[in-house]
Amino acid sequence: MKICIVSNSHPTNDVRLYYKLAMSLAKQNEVYLITTNGIVNNTRNPYQIVVDASSRRLAIWLLGKKVKELKPEIIICVEPLTLLIAWILKKKLKFKVVFDVHEFFALSFSERFPRLLRFPAYLFYQLFLKQLMKIADAVFTVNQEICNQLLGRNKRKPSLVLPNYPVKNVWDYECNIPGSLEQLCQMKFDFIYIGGLTEDRGIFKILKVVSLLKHDFPFLKVLILGKFFKTETEKRFNQSINDYNLNAIIYYQSWIPAEKIGLLLKRCRFGLWFFNPKNRRLRLSTPLKVLEYLSAGLPVITIKTPLMKALIEKNGVGICSAYQSKALADACAKMLKLSDDEYNAMSKKCLELSENKYNWEAMEPELFTVINGLSNK
Repeated sequence: MKICIVSNSHPTNDVRLYYKLAMSLAKQNEVYLITTNGIVNNTRNPYQIVVDASSRRLAIWLLGKKVKELKPEIIICVEPLTLLIAWILKKKLKFKVVFDVHEFFALSFSERFPRLLRFPAYLFYQLFLKQLMKIADAVFTVNQEICNQLLGRNKRKPSLVLPNYPVKNVWDYECNIPGSLEQLCQMKFDFIYIGGLTEDRGIFKILKVVSLLKHDFPFLKVLILGKFFKTETEKRFNQSINDYNLNAIIYYQSWIPAEKIGLLLKRCRFGLWFFNPKNRRLRLSTPLKVLEYLSAGLPVITIKTPLMKALIEKNGVGICSAYQSKALADACAKMLKLSDDEYNAMSKKCLELSENKYNWEAMEPELFTVINGLSNK
């Protein structure tokens, strides 16, 4: 069976997301990952195809053109805009459509508006999305909350909650160290944060907490790996480092290829996730970064919410704290004071949890069941 996975933003070689889905489906099918950036591979399954992305409108047309050429039995649409390809081509090509949803699209869209307009913007986008996804024959979602939002009580459409777990032993490999990482790879860090650098994702909370810790832990080292989305945030970040006198403590690394992240994780002791719990989109999601921390054997220090308590505290793989700087600093200090035996035992629990439960391979049987069910209809 021929399957096309179509995205207008994710790279073809993103081992953390859709390349992982393509690799699984390629075990039983002929798979084409078609997107607007990444590497090209025309020789082995899953095949990777990149189209021109000089404009979003042109990209959608070219993505659709490539799908039309390939004539798949199943098309997996990754973003709402890619569903337009399904609307245009489904009747002619008679393929089945899967909508794979990894984001709270409506919530993300509404956050662009002033506070008073956010709820109307959310309702508008959610209604638009529900109309658009009527073309889908099945829906994959990264968590149950998104599934409930999109499908409600509609049980007629097949659905699958497909968490974005890391593959087993995701960081157990050797790779070349790029020159830009050579200095960092010679160091050891107490804490690491990976992800988008925004206020709600806790970047300024991290700096404040570190400023409280530095008096008792003068040799503290913190690695921040991520991307700024706003120039104002980056300026405030740099100014805060100077104001808190953290230049010898905070090490910042901008974006690196996903397959290189393991090089840095292996040089750290704890993973940080200080999200703002008032942000519903962040509160209701289990971010890939947390699972990747665990896969590297890093205990996690995070915010106390029902989701994080169930994952981190219940399994004994870190600590949860209230969203206050002093409370978070106390939690970090408690982790830093663990004996070597206590730390090693907790780190071992992280690895065992990833190996036995929170891994991508555990999701494959359900994935194959839904895909094979669609092909037999």
